[in-house]
Amino acid sequence: MRAIGCIAARLVLALLVFTFARSEALAAPPPIVHAVAIVAEGAATVVTVDLSAPLPIAVFTIADPSRLVVEVPSARFDLAKDAGRGGGGQIVGWRWGDFAPGRARLVFDARRPLKIARADLVDGPIAGRARLVIELVAATREETVDAPTLHLGPAGLAAAAAPLAADRPPTPGPGAAKPVVVIDPGHGGLDAGTVSPATGTPEKTVVLEMARVLAERLRAEGRYEVVMTRTTDVFIGLSERTRIARAHHADLFLSIHADAEYDHSVRGATVYTLAEKASDEQAAALAFKENQSDAMAGLGLDEAHDEVADILADLTLRETRHFSQRFARDLIEAFRVGGRLVKTMPHRQAGLRVLRAHDVPSALIEIGFLSNKEDEALMTAAEWRERTARGLVAAIDHYFVERGRIEAPAGVAGLRHPAAAGPGGAPPRPGAAASP
Repeated sequence: MRAIGCIAARLVLALLVFTFARSEALAAPPPIVHAVAIVAEGAATVVTVDLSAPLPIAVFTIADPSRLVVEVPSARFDLAKDAGRGGGGQIVGWRWGDFAPGRARLVFDARRPLKIARADLVDGPIAGRARLVIELVAATREETVDAPTLHLGPAGLAAAAAPLAADRPPTPGPGAAKPVVVIDPGHGGLDAGTVSPATGTPEKTVVLEMARVLAERLRAEGRYEVVMTRTTDVFIGLSERTRIARAHHADLFLSIHADAEYDHSVRGATVYTLAEKASDEQAAALAFKENQSDAMAGLGLDEAHDEVADILADLTLRETRHFSQRFARDLIEAFRVGGRLVKTMPHRQAGLRVLRAHDVPSALIEIGFLSNKEDEALMTAAEWRERTARGLVAAIDHYFVERGRIEAPAGVAGLRHPAAAGPGGAPPRPGAAASP
């Protein structure tokens, strides 16, 4: 009996030790990026990154546009807010942030194509820390494209694709009892999007808060299955956003963004749908800016192929575009009734990659302008988000009522479509668009 008791005591002790060790591992603080320096040394540009400890690191360059990418496990960045505005040598600026679950990136913008002449992980200036040293030299575009990814540190960083980033498992396919609505807060992680020139408020934060309120209100209605492409400040690639919509068999996809304009007096909401040819110069400029999201996070062309032209040849898209246009009209009318639209062309069309799912009716809404102080004050106010969410829910309800997917809730019949609401829409009647 004494022997059995001894064995039991040892088992209990071993279990306690294992539990303690596991809890310690789980509670281990994330690695820290302490400092970044960029200097010119003759014809070379040297980038150093100081880390709290040796980490598995992946380092590579991309050519279009020219960038250096450093990928590490999710880390805390102990850096000044404006640190990335400075450069050196052939680097003109840089940024950092979460790239995918468990992974973060530092992305350095270069004046010209570069290649990695040397990359080492050495001891840092303080015991226990590490320093990443990268020497860059001029290269041709072909040399940049052909250069391999370098893996440094204790174990090479896994290059596996990030898991499905949505906040719930895929829903059943066509025939599901409830329509599936995918809400897509634009940007995220190291892609801040537009930044307010007055306060520095990033678009990624504003649109995430708006998306959360909208998703909460839609779920409260009980008529829809609601999926968000991201629920935290993490980067999601444009292709991944459309993949999420298709994996969940979405019946509707709404991407939420905030705009900016050199003319700070411009304000109001604008709705965009997919087209091969932009409806106007402003739509083309916005599509170019939004389509740069992947490049901002250091995705190369092989990871972010633009398929808009290919998809537009698909006959399936004709019906999808028709329903996207109808949803755009619903969105415009909701803002006409209870919000503010831009003064001219509230509905525009462009080759926006995030709207490219050929079998999912999709629209992108710029809810306001961060370059306008009044719009920014509204978009960061909880009361305005609630009111705007109610309008967006009314537009979504009206869309699905017209398609026969849901019974008409009270108030949906109040949405009216102007007679001439094609691409560009009709400008709001004087006094009809309530001031937000």
